[in-house]
Amino acid sequence: MYDDETARATLRFLISVAAELSGCDIVGGRNVGGALLYTSDDGCTPVDTAKISEALTKLREDDLPIETATLGYAELCAYFEEARMHRSLALLKSTCPTSQVEVHTTAGKRRLALLGRKLLGRTSSLDAQLPVLVADEGRLLVVFGTGPTAAPNVDSKSLTHSTSVLSATAGLAAWGATMGVDCVGKLNGLQHTASGRELHDYMLQAEFRQEAILAQLAAAIGARGDVGVVCIAGPTSSGKTTFATKLIMYLRNMGLTGVALTVDHYYLPLDRQPKYQHRQQRSDVDYDHIESMDSVLVGEHINELLEGKEVLTPVYNMKTGYRDAPKPFQLPAPVSKSLLVIEGIHALNPEFLKSVPSKRIFKVYISPLSALQLDEGTALKTTDARLLRRMCRDYNFRGHSAARTLSMWSNVRRGEGTWIFPHQDAVDFAVNSAHEYEMRVLKPLVEPLLAAVPPDDPTYAKARELLALLALFSPASVAKVPTTSLLREFIGDGAFDCH
Repeated sequence: MYDDETARATLRFLISVAAELSGCDIVGGRNVGGALLYTSDDGCTPVDTAKISEALTKLREDDLPIETATLGYAELCAYFEEARMHRSLALLKSTCPTSQVEVHTTAGKRRLALLGRKLLGRTSSLDAQLPVLVADEGRLLVVFGTGPTAAPNVDSKSLTHSTSVLSATAGLAAWGATMGVDCVGKLNGLQHTASGRELHDYMLQAEFRQEAILAQLAAAIGARGDVGVVCIAGPTSSGKTTFATKLIMYLRNMGLTGVALTVDHYYLPLDRQPKYQHRQQRSDVDYDHIESMDSVLVGEHINELLEGKEVLTPVYNMKTGYRDAPKPFQLPAPVSKSLLVIEGIHALNPEFLKSVPSKRIFKVYISPLSALQLDEGTALKTTDARLLRRMCRDYNFRGHSAARTLSMWSNVRRGEGTWIFPHQDAVDFAVNSAHEYEMRVLKPLVEPLLAAVPPDDPTYAKARELLALLALFSPASVAKVPTTSLLREFIGDGAFDCH
């Protein structure tokens, strides 16, 4: 049931209400694999977890109505103030308040009605199998489902996000707290006017943070001493290309020569593609599947390159499905100071480089994982942030409409779930490539694209949902984004030619 967005939004609402009823201050609602993740300034203890679980059970048993109503702006501000819900208060004050505000209510508790989402009608509407609430290392995990993932002994390691990725997200949240910007309302409050430059300074701080991560990664690679290959993978719109380019420059500053190896040319020719053999139809070939890659040749070439030998790298012709004349390739001398940098969908797949000694490989996972909250119980959905990045890039550099990007999204997500996320645990370094200011910059760029999606288009509902999300953000000028920013890969006019 919780795969349904309405049911999951209802669950987030009821968890938030249950926490308030039990006197526990929790923040989160981020979807992490098979659970919703929450944190607390004081840490979520087993006692807190038991209280919230008891309150959630009582809400379901009481079978209360979940109503949508409008309340006066001043009244709602006073409610959030008294309930110490500063994120909700900041969002309310920063989004052009009107005299009446739409809210969801139950058991006398109130929450902003966000993104035009509907909730189920009653507190008893949850599955008979209530979610399992687990205290895990100071966090609260609300695990839904009736299978093994709902077992009480579940912990973060059984979820799709690895410990290193959770740590990268927690690190960004800690940075946000230091900057005094932990939610959308606070982000909106940053201004850049003649009398101050809060927003510009915040943007620069975000960029400095990214540069510090690059420096840490380069230092970690150098400290290993025996690294010959750096593999970078992550979901779409993570900024892999720019990140790899900048990493090579950081390595160069350390006396190491990083050289990019384009593995996209290592596709098998059509006559060796497994799925082509049956019907001789090129449409049967799945270029996202690892079986479409010449993994054996990749491994052979990498081992030869690390030995200082020259190889003839393939040049794959996507029009014909076959290879053109190969090109000579060799690492610069001294080879001991050179390493290959590879980024791609299969870069972390153990099958891809299984013939390369593992001690020579340094694996990096990269993904933009925003730590911003909309309110106390709703986090900024990072997949939406990635989708908006991609939409901007597709329009700027591929001439795609928003509708076309939206129509491809489910297939993109399916590929990520199959070929990227399962391998994000086994990495040496996890990079959070989110720029917490980016939604303000993307807003004026993608709003016209989304507004152009017609009502009869199959992607119209998602376009309207994204417009509702963007409506919560104040716009910011793209001109203040540094040309060296990873974000320039999507908005253009960057210092690196990534297209």
